[in-house]
Amino acid sequence: MLIITFLVLVAQVFSRTILDSPLTWSEQLARFLFVYVAYLAVSSEIKDDGHVRIDYFYNKFPRKVKVWLHYFFQTCISIVLLLIIYVGVIISIRRIPVEIVSLNISYVYMFMALPLLGTLMLYRLIEREVKRVKNNEGVE
Repeated sequence: MLIITFLVLVAQVFSRTILDSPLTWSEQLARFLFVYVAYLAVSSEIKDDGHVRIDYFYNKFPRKVKVWLHYFFQTCISIVLLLIIYVGVIISIRRIPVEIVSLNISYVYMFMALPLLGTLMLYRLIEREVKRVKNNEGVE
């Protein structure tokens, strides 16, 4: 999807600068694809435990505090993801009648990224924690 986004933007620049006739649909399509690419990337990082934390301070805590902090933050992330899913459904339902004119499709397809990929992120978070418990991996 990222390559398609890049190609759409190259076509837009070429069309605008060389042909002097901008493509009316390219900006909206690039935005649409970028939203999905971004959420898929976040989902991938959640699966691989790639989210950011400041290890300098985290590593100074005793093991029990690290475990507590780990599960506290996983719970916070889960709550935020549930809110994203809930709000995403509400926004998507409101956007059903609104159309992206240049693409001739409903905005619901863009806003459905929130509940769809939010659900995928929540699944990946749970999957990673279940795997951690099954493999008896510690929190570090």
